[in-house]
Amino acid sequence: MGKSHALSGAVGWLAGSAALTVAGVSLDPATVLFGAAISTGFALAPDVDHPQSTIAHTLGWATRGLATGVSRSAAALRTASCAHCSTVPDRGGHRAVTHTAAGAAFAGLVAANLCLWVGRGAALWVIAIAVWLAAHSALSSRTRARIGDMILPGRFRRLGKGAHRLAAAVGAVMVAGLVAAMANSALPADGLWWIGLAVFWGWLAHILGDGLTFSAVPLWWPIPIRGCRWTNVGTPRWMRFRTGSRTETGVVWLMLLIGAGSIALLGSAW
Repeated sequence: MGKSHALSGAVGWLAGSAALTVAGVSLDPATVLFGAAISTGFALAPDVDHPQSTIAHTLGWATRGLATGVSRSAAALRTASCAHCSTVPDRGGHRAVTHTAAGAAFAGLVAANLCLWVGRGAALWVIAIAVWLAAHSALSSRTRARIGDMILPGRFRRLGKGAHRLAAAVGAVMVAGLVAAMANSALPADGLWWIGLAVFWGWLAHILGDGLTFSAVPLWWPIPIRGCRWTNVGTPRWMRFRTGSRTETGVVWLMLLIGAGSIALLGSAW
């Protein structure tokens, strides 16, 4: 669901911005555009608890190692924090603490405080990381490799078997650097607390998307539900679907329509 998650982050931010504009709130275009970029990238972040996720493949062994460590830590927290979960078979670390509303709020607060205390430098790093993640989801590896080849034409091809992956990784970094450079000239030096809001929404959008599937998510941890702090909740079962199904494709097209409408509305207002 990598592409679906990324799209949900962007569309949610754009739709929210359009709704505020209709309500008479004046929004800076930079806030809308860079906020959408942040939400897109961080809508992939919760799956850092799964070694086979999109985010785990962004930098090869380094991000797979990070995902493995987060998964094990999340599994340990699940077992240690709930008497019920300590007596049932280990469910692993996927869809644990990173898939909770509390986890999304924590990520958003960390980003907001970094931007408030450090300033634009921290905001640029958040934007760069988000765009780097989004590029892996939105762009094919071939497209990213072509971008990487732009700085060293043909040189990557001489590096052997891993040349394509290296070129693709460099391409994603280049895209992130370009967007961060644009943000550096467009964003003010302070008042960037909303960066944390974009991180929070992107993270939460992923969780809500997983809540539409049959697996659901422990959204309300650490609040006990039916005697368990990690009870999975989601939409009514008749509304849920399997990842990769035709229903998910329909949801994607619906989000595209909402996103296009939001962009049109914002464009007319500006």
